[in-house]
Amino acid sequence: MKRKRLFSLMLIFAIVMALTACSIMTDSPKLLTKEGIKPYELSESEKHILQAFGIEGNSQIISFHAPKEAITMNINVYRLESDKSWSSIGGGAISIGTDRVPSEQLIGTFTMQLKDNYAIDFNVNTNGRASFRTDEIILDTEIMASTKSFLREFREIELNKEIPVALMIYDNGTTMRSYSLQDYFEPSKFDGMDLVQVVTITFSDKEF
Repeated sequence: MKRKRLFSLMLIFAIVMALTACSIMTDSPKLLTKEGIKPYELSESEKHILQAFGIEGNSQIISFHAPKEAITMNINVYRLESDKSWSSIGGGAISIGTDRVPSEQLIGTFTMQLKDNYAIDFNVNTNGRASFRTDEIILDTEIMASTKSFLREFREIELNKEIPVALMIYDNGTTMRSYSLQDYFEPSKFDGMDLVQVVTITFSDKEF
């Protein structure tokens, strides 16, 4: 049953991603027309699909419109170590290169889905499709409390500077304070938490 449910969730998420891809191909007004990054505006039918399968709170779709100078989009996933430093645990990158092929500019959508085993699935749609996935994480403690923060508003893009778009905190305690995406830049704020993950996006004027 667990495998069937997992397959169903993956299938439904793929359907939503396909709907998003279709929006890109038809120049939907939902896509950003100015340089920046913001949550993708789901249609009512897309929202109902995610809600029906209980994955709305564990997934997000982001629209991006990179500056003309940007040729590479880097997705990084970090885990907070015991010394309060961030350790890279996965991610990926796409680039149109200096030749700007197959497109002149990085415009499209970025999707992520959080898994039960703390792995994260990613898809990038921008004149083509790229997929990434981080490895599962095995904890030696039982998680009793958690909180997740996603990008909720438009953000301007500054070349070669990370933009945190998702933050996940897990702990074995019974209480949890609130955190913001900007706390990524002050990791000491997560003192005492059992697992902290963050996803960042960086647009660069450099190749891989």
